[in-house]
Amino acid sequence: MSTSTHTGLRKPMRTISRRTIAAHKLRLALTILAVVLGTAFIAGSSMFTASLSSSFAKIIATQYDDVDIVVSGPDGAGRALDADTVREIRERDDLTAADMIVQPAPMILAGSDGKAIQTGGAPSDAIPYNPDQENAGSLTLVDGAWPGDTDEVAVNTSAAERGDITIGDKVTVVTPGDQFEVTVTGTYDVPTATGGWIGVLLPEDQFLDIYAPDNLVNSASLVLADGADLDGVIDDLRATYPDLSVDDADVLVERQTKELKKALSFVNYFLWAFAAIALLVGTFIISNTFAMIVAERTREFALLRSIGASRSQITRSVIGEAVIVGVIGSALGIVLGVALAKGLFFALKTGGIGMPDSGLSLTPSTIIVPLVVGAIVTVLSAWAPARRAGSIHPVEAMRSGDSSSHNSLRARTVIGGLITGVGAALCLFGAFTTSVDEIKYRLISIGVGALAVIIGVWLIGPALSIPVVGGLGRIIGAPFGAVGKLASTNSRRSPRRTAATAFALTLGLMMVSSIGMLGATMRHSIESIVDDVFTSDYVVTAQNSNVFKIPSSVPDRITDLDEVEAAHTVYHAPILVNGAPLYPAFGGIPKSPVSNLNLDSGEGLAVTITEGSGNLRDERGVILFRDIADRFNLHVGDTVALSTPAGSGPVEVPLLGTYEEMQAGGPGFISVSAATELLPLNQMDIETVLVDRSDGTSESELGDALRTAMSDYLVVQVMSKDEYASSQANQVDQLLGILYGLLGLAVIIAVLGIINTLALSVTERRREIGMLRALGTQRGQIRRMIYLESVVIALFGALLGAAVGLGLGWCFTRTIGEDSLETVIIPWGQLGIMLVASAVVGVIAAVWPGHRAAKTKPLDAISDR
Repeated sequence: MSTSTHTGLRKPMRTISRRTIAAHKLRLALTILAVVLGTAFIAGSSMFTASLSSSFAKIIATQYDDVDIVVSGPDGAGRALDADTVREIRERDDLTAADMIVQPAPMILAGSDGKAIQTGGAPSDAIPYNPDQENAGSLTLVDGAWPGDTDEVAVNTSAAERGDITIGDKVTVVTPGDQFEVTVTGTYDVPTATGGWIGVLLPEDQFLDIYAPDNLVNSASLVLADGADLDGVIDDLRATYPDLSVDDADVLVERQTKELKKALSFVNYFLWAFAAIALLVGTFIISNTFAMIVAERTREFALLRSIGASRSQITRSVIGEAVIVGVIGSALGIVLGVALAKGLFFALKTGGIGMPDSGLSLTPSTIIVPLVVGAIVTVLSAWAPARRAGSIHPVEAMRSGDSSSHNSLRARTVIGGLITGVGAALCLFGAFTTSVDEIKYRLISIGVGALAVIIGVWLIGPALSIPVVGGLGRIIGAPFGAVGKLASTNSRRSPRRTAATAFALTLGLMMVSSIGMLGATMRHSIESIVDDVFTSDYVVTAQNSNVFKIPSSVPDRITDLDEVEAAHTVYHAPILVNGAPLYPAFGGIPKSPVSNLNLDSGEGLAVTITEGSGNLRDERGVILFRDIADRFNLHVGDTVALSTPAGSGPVEVPLLGTYEEMQAGGPGFISVSAATELLPLNQMDIETVLVDRSDGTSESELGDALRTAMSDYLVVQVMSKDEYASSQANQVDQLLGILYGLLGLAVIIAVLGIINTLALSVTERRREIGMLRALGTQRGQIRRMIYLESVVIALFGALLGAAVGLGLGWCFTRTIGEDSLETVIIPWGQLGIMLVASAVVGVIAAVWPGHRAAKTKPLDAISDR
């Protein structure tokens, strides 16, 4: 064929491509929809995090609007600025204000009804107020007066409105260590307030007693007097206090904004990970769609080849169609992404978390990246089908059907089997090896192996579908007679198409079943630990125990109840054991458990003492989990040095004993008698109170008595052992619920893929369906046939996904939980629900294609050529 002939066909080929797209709008609309959903997630997540970043940057900038200089401790790290130094700085004539800042300073505020005012997830902060100076934080008094005396507060106006608080009301305030009543003297506004935020102004001295008992604060915000030179004051402060960090407020705003963007990037990465999953699932659907389109247009392409079209022209025409689909789908995805981001902000606002009105951030990256990614993914998905279209020979114009269905699967299956085997070996190596100490390398091995398994399963899917789909088809189709047999035959006669259609669902359910196994195992482990470890009848804890602790008056009130035999208090104290905390530092403060439990008698907790004594009630010292003692190279009777991060100590005490099973007692305990040599009890946080019922008292009677006694405490919650286990396990469920919700997008795309494939299949089999109608098959029977085909394909994908997901989930769960998740649980109930749901998905996906098939007119279909 001459070059001039090929050149002369370029314009007609473009015209043919455009007309093909215009003539098959419904066929390509489903493919576009898969691109739309994937790119919408990318666009929406980018816009959402960009808008969050812009909103919080505005809060930071506004917070320092009236601040000129910020002073903090050495290198600006943590609470390291002495409050007395701030008071000294206040005496300077070139300053009008120097406000102390302590972060975090969480609190809970009750409304007029005595119940906690909800923030919807926004912060609830205490703020120090010094009546003897101007305020550096742009506070504006709206009504009443500023707080002056102890137990007086001012509340921001939005919190006062939500809590129905008026001037003069007495309300309850809960701090991390206590609960007390205060009088509201005024309401105020601040520019940085967001929708659900609560800000309670406390007199500075009272605030420091609560939130800075060591007299150390994070920083101080300074306001210059009129006429003072900013650079001169900064230089003088740096010379006077060389150990402190002194910065221009604008520099601090820039630094905090940069740190904020870095922190928010995690949210973006998390959302992008699920967008990638959605795009991956969409990729298989797009590729499958173009493969079917190419197969359906075999005669068309062959005729074009016979009249002079070259292979490259055919390939380019299909790629051109893919580019159009990708660009249109990505553009629509960006529009949907805008709606998604706005929906997220609306949800935040509905939940009480408002943002400054900075609008939706539409940056070049939030538009260009989704557009480019969507187009590239679509083109890559269509590349193989386009190459296949270009390889069609002119003689195939005389054939009909999908010739690809008759190609041998041997090479593909062998390669897929080898890749699957290598992937499985890597997963098993990560799960069982003891030669690699660091768990991250074992997890990397499992991650690489899982990727190889997924690729391998995709390759061997067509070969697997022949026996599995055939068996499922016979079982499911048996009650439907001849229609069932036809559906079974149709499902397995094109294994490539069946496997490609099912694989989108396989991938989604693979991840769902893996996460389900991890969640079921974690839940079972938590419930088992609580059941085996806690010997007391009830557990009294604080809500959000990472922030709030049980008030100091609670243990005595519990002990005074007639229904209580004994109450065992467990404290957390900032005490170091041989220079290290028993628990990792939270919020920069190391913690170690302190108690007077007699663990020899199983008091409160069931602990197996392997050596020495566990009687912390009568003996002074420390007991440790055996592995912790080995790490410290300690043996029973050895001396242990106790100290505090503030420099108190060391106090030398003996190692009284060691015990098995870290879950039972955590890393260890310090006796109350030893701990109080360093700190008084009122400087220790009450973490838990374990309560035993008295003789003749039922469990329910004890629970009622405890709940009545604790009703005045806003943060205290009373739970039986079962309720406590359930509350701990529910935290796992909440996390998994988020993951399931995001993975649901992949399942939705998989459903669209089944709809797409069935619709194309109906179009391709138009003559066949018309012949069946001519032979007397009723419309209802045609619909049932399509429904059964869809159910078989969906179940094949679900079974394959569940099997592979359970295998990968087992390896992953065993590796991360070898010390704490002893029994791996298979969530049979969830798997059953998934399979039933997959069958339902199959029926739903077949509704429209089945309706189209049933409307096929026999004579028109038979006459088609």
